[in-house]
Amino acid sequence: MSTAGHEGRIDYRSLKLRVGIELHRQLNVGGKLFCSCMPVREEGPSHFTRLLRPSESELGEMDPAARFEAVKGFEIKYLYGESSSCLVEADEEPPHDVNEDALKAAISIARMLGSNVVDEVHVMRKMVIDGSNTTGFQRTMLIGIGGQLKVGDRTVGVQTVTLEEDAARIMGSEGRVKKYCLDRLGIPLIEVSLEPVEVHRSPQEVVEVAASLGRSLKSTGLVARGIGTVRQDLNISIEGSGIIEVKGVQELPLIAKIVDYEGKRLHWMRTVSEELKGRGISRERAVEGPIDVTDVLSKISKGFIRRVLSSSDVALAILARGYDGLLGDEPYPDVRIGRDLATIAKLFGLGGVIHSDELPGYGIEESMVGEIRARLGASDLDGFVIVVGNEAIASRTLEAIASKLREIVDGPPSETRAPTSDGKTRYLRPRPGAARMYPETDIPSMEITEEMMRRAEAIIPPTWDEQVKGLAGRYGLSRKLAEEILDSEMYTLFEDIISRYSVKPSVVAATLTEAITSIRREGLDVGKITEIHLKSLFEKISSDEIAKEAISDVLEAIAGDRAKTVDEAMDVLGLRTVSDDMLVDIIGEVLDANSTLIRERGEKAFGPLMGEVMSKVRGKVDGGKVSELLREALERRLAKT
Repeated sequence: MSTAGHEGRIDYRSLKLRVGIELHRQLNVGGKLFCSCMPVREEGPSHFTRLLRPSESELGEMDPAARFEAVKGFEIKYLYGESSSCLVEADEEPPHDVNEDALKAAISIARMLGSNVVDEVHVMRKMVIDGSNTTGFQRTMLIGIGGQLKVGDRTVGVQTVTLEEDAARIMGSEGRVKKYCLDRLGIPLIEVSLEPVEVHRSPQEVVEVAASLGRSLKSTGLVARGIGTVRQDLNISIEGSGIIEVKGVQELPLIAKIVDYEGKRLHWMRTVSEELKGRGISRERAVEGPIDVTDVLSKISKGFIRRVLSSSDVALAILARGYDGLLGDEPYPDVRIGRDLATIAKLFGLGGVIHSDELPGYGIEESMVGEIRARLGASDLDGFVIVVGNEAIASRTLEAIASKLREIVDGPPSETRAPTSDGKTRYLRPRPGAARMYPETDIPSMEITEEMMRRAEAIIPPTWDEQVKGLAGRYGLSRKLAEEILDSEMYTLFEDIISRYSVKPSVVAATLTEAITSIRREGLDVGKITEIHLKSLFEKISSDEIAKEAISDVLEAIAGDRAKTVDEAMDVLGLRTVSDDMLVDIIGEVLDANSTLIRERGEKAFGPLMGEVMSKVRGKVDGGKVSELLREALERRLAKT
């Protein structure tokens, strides 16, 4: 079945595309949620390892997401330091009492959003065994229900406001071992869940809602700012689909791309489901196998399959009934069933999958394809999927893939996905069910008293407009720049820099907002620019080691991976400052070379002369100083003529 005509835009309204936003932000309350450790970045030096396993709920049910993580069989290595973690994070000591400042902040945010605060707070355990928590669960508590957020002429309802502990920070993996750092585990996290937004014209509508919610939380002064302090989950669906939860979207510009991609992917999944049903396929008979096809693929003489099978691994295959032509078809860029199946295999530690729509290939000849199809009993409408690797891992991988192929028959299934840096998504795990939540037995319930409510409501901030006006007046910023920096994740850094260094606030604000945005638009990785880089840069500007005109050049060098530090960037760009004596000499040389211009144009020659001098010293001397010395020198020259 070909769907090439589907490429391009889709009609979001006819799809009934809906997006719910869950915003998670760390609270800036100077401590963790269940202990007195400080939220500082610290990657060791100590470590311990764990194997996490799921447990059944009180009703004897097993959460599907927990089961999926368990069968991967990964060992978890936790890195920790003494300043940022203790026995509570290691799950060797019961949690302490809930951080009162975090609870007060959560109540304040709930009231700001018009939520009804609960009379009594109960801590719950939410099962999570992907390694992001040493306990195998995350502690969470409901604070408020209901409320609303005004976004232009749209009113979006608030579903819930919850307070929970942040997860451990993923550090990567080595073979069958995943590494996490405990410095982030336990930091208080506010979560605001909004009612779904119906997308009518553009995914930008969702961005506007997310931006407004983020701005509301930032206006309180109670949330932390900076990289890693904010994450947004998107719950996306179309008519006839399950809910797709995209976890951990950190940048607003990605939201529109992700919503568009998921709309197209769900549209294709729905089309595939309809096609499978048209081919007479039911969920029960969609998959058969696995069978061992190692002997067939062992005939391959070279390539990665030959290398894998040479190490005593196996090749297993399953029959995908009715899937011929559907596994490899790509109606929209990077929307393929085969892509998702490969992602599942990679989650289990394998390199990917081989499916029938891409064969012959990889050294698998037509005769081998025929032999595999015969063994599987495949008809012309059937496809198949092969994985190659350790027998136990390959078997578990195909079990997960078979489950996915069965689910698709009934329509786009609910699942949890992760965002990619280019605004697409990849499969992560099944979506959790109700069986994952159960009461916390180590912490008693907490009554919300009238006094607690009064203290919380007392810290509700001024309106956003009042804060923008105050910031503009305090630092001499334009309203536009004041709003940009107040809305930025860099606001805390902005205040820190101007309190430390003698640099104009407008220069700092413009750098942290407009300059970095411009560098991002050039396709450079602004993630490489850290707070350490920015502080170092403004320290050097403050001490006249570098001119403010060099800011963009230095940051571009770091973002473009041409330099690791500000000092390296200065050396690469030749930006060491020019002394006053050297500057006077350069100005003299420029005036000498342009004597005719000066004679003909007089004072009007200043502009071209300034441009020529700056071309020689840009980034090495402040432009104001160049202007002052050049004007004085030009006046002296003119006085002599």
